[in-house]
Amino acid sequence: MENFELRCNHKGGNYIGGDDVFDVKCDDMLCYTTIINNPISLLRWIAELFGTKLPDRRNRLRVSMDMIWDKYCDDGGLKTPATLQFCHESCCIIYHVYPPDNFPTSSLEKFLNHSCVDFVCFGLIEKVNYLRKTHNLEVKMEHWYDIPFMANVLDPNRFGLNLHSPLQDMVYIEFSKSYKKPDDLLKSNWRLVPLPLDKVMYAALDCFFAYKLAARLSIPVKILTEVLIL
Repeated sequence: MENFELRCNHKGGNYIGGDDVFDVKCDDMLCYTTIINNPISLLRWIAELFGTKLPDRRNRLRVSMDMIWDKYCDDGGLKTPATLQFCHESCCIIYHVYPPDNFPTSSLEKFLNHSCVDFVCFGLIEKVNYLRKTHNLEVKMEHWYDIPFMANVLDPNRFGLNLHSPLQDMVYIEFSKSYKKPDDLLKSNWRLVPLPLDKVMYAALDCFFAYKLAARLSIPVKILTEVLIL
């Protein structure tokens, strides 16, 4: 099994300033990645995204979303993800949830239900339920799409009728290459400040490949979307 060549380079900025910038490379694919740790920086990224990609309401944005829960017992039993990631095209933003009560609820209220944004992810039900129950966010499902489910609707023979296919398995099917995370990666401390390079790289790649898969499979698909809503 051939693996992707992975690299992660720090380009500038600083964690305290809320704009730590990295280049995450996967073979010849480049993901521009920014680490932020405060709600204001997240709001600024959302505003820039809308400002450059939505000059009028006829356009739509595909945005992948992910969260990482680590297995490191450092937060007193709080069930808060260590990172919250969004990716559009080749740009990824990683919100580092530190301390654990620093979840950017107020910054997400309008974004998660924006009528011009289609969110794609793995484990959709788990993530939406978390946002609704833990942070009382109103997350409407009209523009949220589970990638394994949609992939199996589009091409059941190729993806094996598995509605819970892991990201790495689908990446291998689509790209004929794999990227493997170290076994102890999720067992280590994701609350470290600043976030280490290996964690930056894999957090970015998870969201980046989710976006790539959705784009290559044309998720959401207009005809299928209409059928599913009906």
